[in-house]
Amino acid sequence: MTWQSEVTPAEWDEWQKLARKLSKSKKQATSLGPEDYASQAIEKLLQQENRPTNIEGWLALTINRQYIDRFKKIQARGGASNRDLTDEQWEIEMISHAVQSPSLIVRRREQVEEVLAVLNQKEKEILILSAAGYNNHEIAMHLNYRTNKIVATRLAQIADKVRKSVEAVKSNRPTN
Repeated sequence: MTWQSEVTPAEWDEWQKLARKLSKSKKQATSLGPEDYASQAIEKLLQQENRPTNIEGWLALTINRQYIDRFKKIQARGGASNRDLTDEQWEIEMISHAVQSPSLIVRRREQVEEVLAVLNQKEKEILILSAAGYNNHEIAMHLNYRTNKIVATRLAQIADKVRKSVEAVKSNRPTN
């Protein structure tokens, strides 16, 4: 069990409000708004292996570092404001701040659909249940299999099919 799963909803709400407050307290203006800095700080908090002992201090430091990093990037491009950027520069700037490029997300979705197309409906159902955290026994009971060994065998077969499909997608060759 991770520390994140032990946090109460009230604590998460409190931390989100605190992150918004801390990011709004910055008087510097950037192309990113306080909500962007707050949400990025909360995302980084979620990625921490161990719970910081002083959440408020950790959030303040993280948000401060985000502003510093942002201003370093602005300085690196000569201090130009976003209003001075060409359309191409603006697009590059936005992609560099996005978690992922929208075109990359669309391509990945297409690749996932291509990989999963090799599975029949029952195999997709087994895979989804397994990915959702159900163990083999629970999947067997849900899908009316006699034993969980059948599910384990089917999962191994599914993994093999998916592996072959991923390899085919990577090399852009048809799957068998």
